[in-house]
Amino acid sequence: MHRTFAPLSRRRSVRLGLAAGVAAVAALALALTGAAGKHDAVPPPPDNPTSADQIQNIDQVKTAIKAYYGDTLTTENDPVPNDVDGGDKVLHTFSPTSAYADELAGIVDDAEKYLRKADNSHGKKKAVLFDVDDTTLNTFSYEIYSNFVYSPTTNAYFVNAAVFPAVPHMVDLEHYAESKGYTVFFLTGRPGGPDGQRAGTEANLTGVGYDVVSDNVYLKDYASEPWLSPCAMSCTTIQYKSLTRQHIESLGYDIVANFGDQFSDLTGGFADKTFKIPNPMYYLP
Repeated sequence: MHRTFAPLSRRRSVRLGLAAGVAAVAALALALTGAAGKHDAVPPPPDNPTSADQIQNIDQVKTAIKAYYGDTLTTENDPVPNDVDGGDKVLHTFSPTSAYADELAGIVDDAEKYLRKADNSHGKKKAVLFDVDDTTLNTFSYEIYSNFVYSPTTNAYFVNAAVFPAVPHMVDLEHYAESKGYTVFFLTGRPGGPDGQRAGTEANLTGVGYDVVSDNVYLKDYASEPWLSPCAMSCTTIQYKSLTRQHIESLGYDIVANFGDQFSDLTGGFADKTFKIPNPMYYLP
């Protein structure tokens, strides 16, 4: 199938056209999340603060996050049954002209340049690896629905209903990587197995435009993933992700680029280069 890709100049023109106020919000968001592609997260508050001045006000942080994403109401209701959450809530989404979308445009530009030049795959098949939540699928709608408080029960309804939109520009990046001969893998901490979230995950990825090969989508499933034996049944995110990357490379692939929104997605080796996707909404160690 012939695909066309948005030219870099078009994405740059969108970025240059943002208003100064949005740029200021982007600067605040960068302070909250850390720069893309670096492992220097903004220091957290002290474990034992001695003054309230050492802690960012949580309501101010929520307001800044909403502004960074360009909080926008949709016409859709949440997928959680009314007897579970007490009634429908209208879903929110990000704006395509937000500082968030603008920052993603820059990261994708840099990633495409890197993938175009990165030819040293050490004699192996070249691959790229994407995390799912807030790397390829944006969960802002759930965070607003839940007021930034995660519940596995309500989150599962969102996942299984396959309602998350694509992270801006990331579908283009995946297609670009494929056009340059890269094999694409997805790696998520969502539960796998017979009662897991594979169907909803693959349906959501496919529905927003990603090319999905089921064998190349990894969900956490200790029963069928023997490479997790060093830490089963209690792998940390870093252990789970790095051991799975090691497994993928054992299949004859070189992971040329690894994309994730959490530093724990990117730590532990078995990737030539990492790209940090901005996510000020939550932190997973």
